[in-house]
Amino acid sequence: KGATLAQVEELSAALDNYAVVLEQEVGFDVSRAPGSGASGGLAAGLLMIGATLHPRYQLIMPYFYLDCLLAHCDLVFTAEGGLDAQTARGKIPAEVARRVKNCGRPVIALAGTIGDNAAVNYEVGIDAFASVIQAPTTLEDAMQDAERLLVEGAESAMRMVMVGASISRRAERELELERAELDLADDFARL
Repeated sequence: KGATLAQVEELSAALDNYAVVLEQEVGFDVSRAPGSGASGGLAAGLLMIGATLHPRYQLIMPYFYLDCLLAHCDLVFTAEGGLDAQTARGKIPAEVARRVKNCGRPVIALAGTIGDNAAVNYEVGIDAFASVIQAPTTLEDAMQDAERLLVEGAESAMRMVMVGASISRRAERELELERAELDLADDFARL
C-alpha cells in the first residue's frame, strides 16, 4: 500500500525471487499456494512456518451476524481502501456482496481509490462503487481524514440513491395518471 508503480514492480520481482529461493531450499512452491500473496507476501512466510491460511472473510464473519442483519435492510454499503480487480478475488467487500446478492439486496462499495479493472466487481455483486476522495491528496492525508471522507462519501452516495428513488416515484405517479386518463377516455367512449 502506498508504493509507486516502480516500487510495486521492484517488490513483485523480489517476492518472485523469494518464492524461487523457498522452492529450492524446502521444495515447496509457495507462489502456487492459495492466498500466499496476501498482505504483501506475509502469508507465504506464515505458510513456511506451518501456518494454515484462511480467507479473511471466513475468520471475521462469524462475529458480524451478517445474515441476520440482511433480513432488516434494503441497501448495503461496504468499503475498501482500494477497489480494483483483486477485490473480487476474496476481499471482504466482494464476499459481503456475494452474501447480500443471495438475499436480493443492492450493494454500494465506497473506496479510497478505484483501481485497474474495478468493473469486475459488478460480477461478484457490487452494484455501484465510488471513490470517497474528493480532491488530489496524499495517501497519508487521506488516511488521516478517512472517517470524514467515508461519512461524506456515504452521504453523497445515499443522496444519489434518494434522487433515483424520487425519479422512480415521479415516473410511477405519471404512469398512474396516464392509466387514469385512459380509463376515463374508455368510460367516455362507452357513453
